[in-house]
Amino acid sequence: MLTIHAMAWNYKKIATLHRALSARYVKTCQRLQEETASLAELKESLACTDEAVWVSDVREWAAGDTTGTSLEQSIEGRYLNVRQRKQALYRQNDSGKFRHRLRRKIAESKRLLLKDIETYNSHEPAMPIDVNEVEQSLSGDNSSPTWPWEVHGSAQIEDKLTFFNKAMLKMRLEEERTILVQEMAQHCSWLQKLQATLKRKTSEEAKRNKGLSCLCRRRLSEVSDTLKEVLLQYKAVLGPQGSAIELEDKQENESDFSSPDTSENEEEECSEELPGRCL
Repeated sequence: MLTIHAMAWNYKKIATLHRALSARYVKTCQRLQEETASLAELKESLACTDEAVWVSDVREWAAGDTTGTSLEQSIEGRYLNVRQRKQALYRQNDSGKFRHRLRRKIAESKRLLLKDIETYNSHEPAMPIDVNEVEQSLSGDNSSPTWPWEVHGSAQIEDKLTFFNKAMLKMRLEEERTILVQEMAQHCSWLQKLQATLKRKTSEEAKRNKGLSCLCRRRLSEVSDTLKEVLLQYKAVLGPQGSAIELEDKQENESDFSSPDTSENEEEECSEELPGRCL
């Protein structure tokens, strides 16, 4: 039963592969156009003058995220700890005893956070941390403060990260479009190889086994029709880029479906031997 299901699935895949690839290609191209336009608007709104520099800044920030100073990591960790505990103060604790214990932990974490911030500002950095902004954020403001080490040039790292994600999405869509074209070419190449194999098999069995030769001619006709349909579908979808497949749409005539050594009498005999298969 599993073999029957696998054969049915393979047959369905062969019959519908060109339509699935074409639909995916059209969808990918449409999304690529949308993301390209969105990236251009974002680039204009953020005044991005050099796309490569912004992408490089985000990669350097990601690479240095785990190698930052221990003080910077401590400040971010304590701030996140206080925010999470405040959000869970009434949501996960129904007992006043547990809430009182949690409030003491929050107060201790906040004290250590302010101490780390004071230590950081004592080194007289170019951009010190605004304590009032941090306390306002902890008091209920949903927005997190922008840490000095997350600012690159005239734009914040959040803006550059948004731009980076858009640029990477565009790159992935372009790669997917290229892969789909390659899949189309491989599909057509496979059908052409199958067509050549059936032609050779038909010619070899023309005199030795007329019944098998008749079945090969029937299968060759089906494959040739499928190849024509697939080529037309792909060329209609690809448009000017159809030349990338580098395939020639060969026009087959009746002589291509029969062996040069096969006469009309042999074809009539084949029809008499297999009346329900050769027609």
